[in-house]
Amino acid sequence: MNFEAKLDQYAQVIVRVGVNLQPCQRLLMWNPPYETAPLVRAVTKAAYQAGAKLVVPIYRDEQLDILRLKHGSDESIEEFNHVAMDAVQSFSDRGDALLSIQGLPPGYPKDLDPERIKKLGRLNTVGSTPYVEAVTSGKLQWSAVRSPTRAWANMVLPNLPEEERLSAFWELVLRLSRADGQDPVADWQEHLSTLAKRKDYLNEKKYAALKYSAPGTDLKVGLPAGHIWESGSDQTKSGRSYTANIPTEEVYTMPDRLHVDGVVRSTKPLEYSGMLIENFSLRFEKGEVVHAEAEQGEQYLKNALAVDENARFTGEVALVPNSSPISQSGVIFYDGLYDENASNHIALGSSYKSSLLDGEDMSDRDFTAAGGNISALHLDFMIGSAEMDVDGTTQDGNSEPIMRSGEWVHDL
Repeated sequence: MNFEAKLDQYAQVIVRVGVNLQPCQRLLMWNPPYETAPLVRAVTKAAYQAGAKLVVPIYRDEQLDILRLKHGSDESIEEFNHVAMDAVQSFSDRGDALLSIQGLPPGYPKDLDPERIKKLGRLNTVGSTPYVEAVTSGKLQWSAVRSPTRAWANMVLPNLPEEERLSAFWELVLRLSRADGQDPVADWQEHLSTLAKRKDYLNEKKYAALKYSAPGTDLKVGLPAGHIWESGSDQTKSGRSYTANIPTEEVYTMPDRLHVDGVVRSTKPLEYSGMLIENFSLRFEKGEVVHAEAEQGEQYLKNALAVDENARFTGEVALVPNSSPISQSGVIFYDGLYDENASNHIALGSSYKSSLLDGEDMSDRDFTAAGGNISALHLDFMIGSAEMDVDGTTQDGNSEPIMRSGEWVHDL
């Protein structure tokens, strides 16, 4: 099978499994970098074949941010471009479909003013609130995928000859996205069914809390009454299914924002605002991060925690076995979507309202009172490893093993 045929298969997975586009729906592709144009075109073809009414990509050139930071006035660093967010809001209000296609951001040159980077990062995070609201509201189908770029391939596969890296990286992404088989859509249906069994098991348990134990991690996470474990396949309020992340290996729910206590240490790098944060730890008291430190990128970690008053609280906890294909690939992707699906992880910031019984019908105030968190930030960071144990606390206070040495205890 040639590359173009494989790209078409990937696009079919994205359209039919990811956003599950329906006839006469519109599809918005949000912020794909210019280098991802081949995938954008393949998705556009697949979307119109599925009956799309309109396909709209809004491209992003990350170099423009660098030019702005170098040459823009102070007033420019405080001005947000609402064009893309207005489009997101329009598509969300109409119940259309939203697709995020990303490559690895190039990062900022070291000679840029870190204070200006901080301001622009916060501006973009807060300004992107409509996107966070759209993907947590249950109004539309959405999915997030990745497209290899040359710079990203050079970062993750440095031991290969340079001329082979991009092609090898594409092969890896297609394999981990289950897009390279004879019938990728059927492969995805089987995989989603397996994840659903794990989700159903945890929902039956109705644990009151989770306990994480690993080198550098001793963390207790309370779970609110009515929490719902979710997995790869989600549903909109209108009942349309979609798969929010391709690839996905996780089952996840929301913590009680005021009942997270202890210390947790990262196990993989975290990308935020174009910069890498590595080997960091957070200490929580009554749900809030009260201390943060990192061997690299500590200031960017603190920038993320300062996005708004709720960025220091958690919005998601997710379980992923260490035997996941992404983990077993042995590759660090320096990307949240891929690395989070290799590892147990936690998200700082906003919760998904769908992770709470009747949450999508609650006001923000009622959702917060029930244990949810509302923030402009939703930032996943990885904490799992082959050395991590996870226990569940039952409603009567007993402890049960969920994971040992990074693997599920119970076969389903």
